[in-house]
Amino acid sequence: MNSDPADAPIRVLVADDHPVYRDGLVRLWDDHPRIRVVSSVGDGRSALSRLRQSPPDIAILDLQLPDLGGLELVETITREGIETRSVILTGYVDSASVFRAIAGGARGYLEKAASSDTITDAILQIAGGGIVISPGAQLGLAGELRTQQAEPRPVLTSRELDILNLAADGGSAQSIATELHISVATVKTHLQHAYDKLGVSDRAAAVAAAIRRGLLT
Repeated sequence: MNSDPADAPIRVLVADDHPVYRDGLVRLWDDHPRIRVVSSVGDGRSALSRLRQSPPDIAILDLQLPDLGGLELVETITREGIETRSVILTGYVDSASVFRAIAGGARGYLEKAASSDTITDAILQIAGGGIVISPGAQLGLAGELRTQQAEPRPVLTSRELDILNLAADGGSAQSIATELHISVATVKTHLQHAYDKLGVSDRAAAVAAAIRRGLLT
């Protein structure tokens, strides 16, 4: 994070695959006295490369980015100890995504429908050490916390947990198979068993459910 005086510019990366919205944020802060956009990218891989090369103070991440989604980026920032505060800025608010973002280390979960002033104020608060979650996302988070306490923890095998952890990092079935020295078919079989135990039907839902129930970190 910035070690300069309190009035130093807040260096921001914006990652959004909608160029009109992304460029709108850049223009919004063109003349702002505190906020300076240092990177503007349209996909997750480019965002991660910039984050690793020159970590900004704040990373504003769309939830649904090509190649690597916002949630995976949040978790990577936390796991790798990148000195950047991550913020999800999305048009979609679902309770599982809110929970996963905050559990993964995000310092904010904001809605694109919010006013430019609201988003700007949130960035300033987060840069100052705060956590900002939009009202709609707060409701979703509260619901997920209640669900987490009420739901039993299914027993996943160590192999199922290994595969889910790699899936949460964005690994494909092929890359997971290569890393674990097993076949793609075996990966898919373990994933299906995990889906059945978690009561879900796809990978994203399985990862979210496993995190919500405290099975993944």
